[in-house]
Amino acid sequence: MEQLRNAAKKVHESRFFPLLVFGLLGLIALSSLILNNTLILSYDTIFHFNRFYDTAEQIRNGSYNYFQMNYGFLQTGRIVNALYGPVVAYIAGFILLLSYNWIVFEIVISLLVMLVAAFSMYWLCKVNGVSRDYSILMGSLYMIGSSVFVWVINQQFTGVGAAVMPVFFIGITLMLQKLRIPVLGVSIGMAVLIQTHVVSSLIAFGASLPIIIVSLILTKEKWKMIKDGLIAIVLTLALTFNVWGVMISIFRHNFLIPTFPETSMQLFTVSLHGESIQSVVKPMELLIFLYVIYYVITRWKKLNYVVKTLGSVAFGFLVLSTNIVPWTRLQVEFPKLTTLVQFPKRFAVVPFILFFLLLGMILTNDKHALTLKPLHYPSRAFTYAMLFFVFALNMEANFQAINLGVSQTIAMKQNNDSVIPVNHAFSYNKKYNRTYLQDLESPNKSYLVNDILKTTPDYLPTTQAVNEDNYASVHPYLNNHRQLIKHNFKIKGGYTKKVNKDGSLTVTWYNHHSKTRRFRVTVVKYSATKLVLNGKKIKPARLSQVGAVTVKAKPGKNVLTVSYRTGLGMDVIFLVTTLSWVGVFGYVIVRRFKNKKSNQ
Repeated sequence: MEQLRNAAKKVHESRFFPLLVFGLLGLIALSSLILNNTLILSYDTIFHFNRFYDTAEQIRNGSYNYFQMNYGFLQTGRIVNALYGPVVAYIAGFILLLSYNWIVFEIVISLLVMLVAAFSMYWLCKVNGVSRDYSILMGSLYMIGSSVFVWVINQQFTGVGAAVMPVFFIGITLMLQKLRIPVLGVSIGMAVLIQTHVVSSLIAFGASLPIIIVSLILTKEKWKMIKDGLIAIVLTLALTFNVWGVMISIFRHNFLIPTFPETSMQLFTVSLHGESIQSVVKPMELLIFLYVIYYVITRWKKLNYVVKTLGSVAFGFLVLSTNIVPWTRLQVEFPKLTTLVQFPKRFAVVPFILFFLLLGMILTNDKHALTLKPLHYPSRAFTYAMLFFVFALNMEANFQAINLGVSQTIAMKQNNDSVIPVNHAFSYNKKYNRTYLQDLESPNKSYLVNDILKTTPDYLPTTQAVNEDNYASVHPYLNNHRQLIKHNFKIKGGYTKKVNKDGSLTVTWYNHHSKTRRFRVTVVKYSATKLVLNGKKIKPARLSQVGAVTVKAKPGKNVLTVSYRTGLGMDVIFLVTTLSWVGVFGYVIVRRFKNKKSNQ
């Protein structure tokens, strides 16, 4: 018995113990997917699978194109990854390349997202003085928390942004504690977030502003903090030049279709209706939030400024995410909110991070917190039991959500006439004499992305400025389906598409008429897209509302080559980004080596 106890103690004290805990919890959370050998098809699955399939094929074939989607999205040459988490897209593409099929990929990528979330929260807690055991507990709660788990059950990329967001708050909370800006920590944290999910980075920056203001007011070295802040901004811009530099270039020279305007923002808030308490903030998570709020309010005078500031910011963003805010009225007054914010529930990621952090700090520093204090029984065992109860109920809610998605996918695999559980999605598998079972389980990953299509029009080029006022009249989803998807099957013989080693795309088709005819080709054109038809550079005869090109095709065989001109400006952008990351990593390694040498 003593040997067993000593072995358990060794494992618990091991530096790999957190990985063991988080890994086991992740496998348990995903057990339904693993045991049923299936995946979940949800709101954004098809969109992100196409992004990752494109980068996987780029890596496999060595035909790289940072801008054009030459493999995904039916090889239309549209821009997606360059504007949407480019680095993560290539990492996910590499993982997809190593995965046997889409099922394995979804399980692996979901587990990795959960592990990143757990370790980033664990690290944030440790930096803020939370004990090791409570840090592991907070990491465990966060990895299965609603803000991260939306990736697992819905493939919403906000879940991936939530997984890395605690890394940014490490530098921000250190700044609050020490009243000076850790330039590298803040810059790297924000850069990682921007490279992952721009919307999440904007939310995190908004949450950091009041913390920065408090730090600036309290510090005695105000000018040094301002100077360090400016250095951190410049360094962050350099580390993310490939994101914002490319965005400026593309948006400056093109009209792009934005994300759809959410006309009922009030419905997508933290509230007590079914969808919200199942997937946005679950009841036991809300209880944690309320407990921390109660604790901070009742002990306000005794608490230090760090806890007060973090608690206030967390509470403020919790309110922002709820239907307490008159979002219906605000979206009428400020229509831009319908595309910029879309879903107020996104703000809830900040309370998840800060309230879980505060709970860890409270439990570490107050032995009477979350105990049977009225009975004079400050037992840690009771605290752990309470937290386990919260964890178990959250896990149960996650199981229910996963099982719903699993049951829908199993039904698809068993019945090829099943309805796809995704809005604006269409099935074309019967055109290729394939089944849903083959789409999901085949090692040929092209089956799924070519058979099940979602008509997401985000970032497609258009001939006019599209906003919340005229979005519906442009009909982006309908036009995408008609002009870039269905149109592939309309012409005799169809279009044959081939990706070249230089990253360009060649489209071949036949004009079976005896005269030159106009053909709408299922590729899109941006201002920097270069079109070469039958060896001659051309301008399209017409551009559709979703950027599809119409060209004059000669009788017989026609060959159209589509490429994207980058130029010197883009070369500078990628060079600055690469050198900035190399410089940062080099500096960190040299500094660690010097510190290690001085400690010997």
